[in-house]
Amino acid sequence: MKSGMLAAEAMYPLLTKDGGAKSVATNGACDDSEQAIEATAYEAAVESSWIADELKVVRNTHAAFHHGLLPGMVHTALSTFVTQGKEPWSLRNATPDSVQTRPAKSCSEIVYPKNDGVLSFDLLTNLQRSGTAHDHDQPAHLRVKEDCSHVPSSVSITEFAGPEQRFCPAGVYEYTEPDDKGTRKLVINAQNCVHCKCCSIKAPKEFIRWTVPEGGGGPSYTVM
Repeated sequence: MKSGMLAAEAMYPLLTKDGGAKSVATNGACDDSEQAIEATAYEAAVESSWIADELKVVRNTHAAFHHGLLPGMVHTALSTFVTQGKEPWSLRNATPDSVQTRPAKSCSEIVYPKNDGVLSFDLLTNLQRSGTAHDHDQPAHLRVKEDCSHVPSSVSITEFAGPEQRFCPAGVYEYTEPDDKGTRKLVINAQNCVHCKCCSIKAPKEFIRWTVPEGGGGPSYTVM
């Protein structure tokens, strides 16, 4: 919540007057045709707030598990309970998540047990409980980047078996049956989105552009 407040404070001056440096950063992903205003004050505000102190303690937690389950658990226990983030090193990810997905041909299909309706439930039931809602006449907040229009049909579904169909917790992404040419097209059900933003980070070549939905739609969790 605090990071959102700092983001608003950093963006307000840029949105209410002409200013701010414009830049395009793709991180090796498909090029995005739209230029973005860079709110440089946001990073400085976060680093000078109590958020940075809390994040410093757990900064190595995720990266530690890249070396295996046991090393990850040992390192995480030491860094969070003993050194409390004061270790003089920071483990870093050398590559973005989107390029670490292995091709489907090198993986075995996972067959999950059928939900029992008591302790485990189907995806659409869980989605309904999230209370997510978007105005159906608003512009879609999930779009395929223009320079990535070929990725869903020629890269994601063919090489990686369409991972966005499975990592999305809301059933936003699905592929059609093959047409006469054997091509499968991506269908985006943006109205189901719960705004986890996994698609914009993990999809092959980061082909999804996620934007804030018009009207502030999304999940409405009532017991958190």
